[in-house]
Amino acid sequence: MKRSPKFAVSIVTPVYNAAGMVRCAVESAVALPEVGEVILVEDGSPDGAIDVCRQLEKEFEKVRMLQHPGGENRGAGASRNLGIQHSQFPFIAFLDADDWYLENRFEADKQILSQDSTIDGVYNALGNHYESESLRQMWLDQGRPELLTLTGGVPTPEELPLVLLHAHPTIKGDFSTDTITVRREFFDRVGLFHTELRLQQDTHMWKRMSAFGRLAAGNLATPVVVRRVHANNRMTQVDEHHKYMELWWRDLGQCFRNGRVRSDIMQAYRRGYAKFRAGRGERWKAAKAIGIWLLHEPSQFRERYGFFDQTVREAFRSTPVIDRVLSVKNRFISAE
Repeated sequence: MKRSPKFAVSIVTPVYNAAGMVRCAVESAVALPEVGEVILVEDGSPDGAIDVCRQLEKEFEKVRMLQHPGGENRGAGASRNLGIQHSQFPFIAFLDADDWYLENRFEADKQILSQDSTIDGVYNALGNHYESESLRQMWLDQGRPELLTLTGGVPTPEELPLVLLHAHPTIKGDFSTDTITVRREFFDRVGLFHTELRLQQDTHMWKRMSAFGRLAAGNLATPVVVRRVHANNRMTQVDEHHKYMELWWRDLGQCFRNGRVRSDIMQAYRRGYAKFRAGRGERWKAAKAIGIWLLHEPSQFRERYGFFDQTVREAFRSTPVIDRVLSVKNRFISAE
């Protein structure tokens, strides 16, 4: 690892079909004093992005380009892993090739990570730039926020896993891969990105990191990165994301079991998995997931009109029979 100032960051940027956008990303990163290097991982892009990457490597001393063996396309997860493995500075951050950093990108990260050695990473808020008004409307119609952040309070590192698993009573929201900075050594403890997940491998990583480490909130009020929302943005491809969620949930559960996470995190996972099954309309798989969840958390059954009732209605649809069964259950609990 390079000798460096106390706070110096390696930026890892997977590049695929971003020939017209990657320069903006690179220029936003190399201009920041905290950035020690920008690693462009060219991922077999068919649009000539490799030529742009080579030019940027010549133009900026901080920029290096890597490729997978044979110039293959291996996906964002494998590309980020390659960048991490070749990084030379003690902190790692990420930047998608179609997004860009703002001047305040590392202000909170530097302060927190330099002063508290028990913190493994810092996350921040993300803003959007829409390439057209129709894309903006589509984004909002999908229920996505203009500012990706947490609301309802600032979680402690211990609370964050519950927030990310949508199990915290008051704090809601999420953060983006572009906005997190972590200690390089943290990957030795939690592992690298899941390469079989072509999408959502980043959210899989952050839930693992929050469960096995300590992630602190940085700037949650204003964006430190801008995400470009365009027609080819993976975030707009909802059907593609759904394809990978089965593997996402199963593998995350295995990671949690193998790592012996706290019981409240495991309970939140089981509730989330039951709701995932219910949302897909897979009735018997949902029933099995609900049964396993209740086996470990029987108190949920005794809650009147609570999360259990909601999950059952999603799994089996809100039919008169289901409504009557739940009504009898709740009346019985009230009579006790």
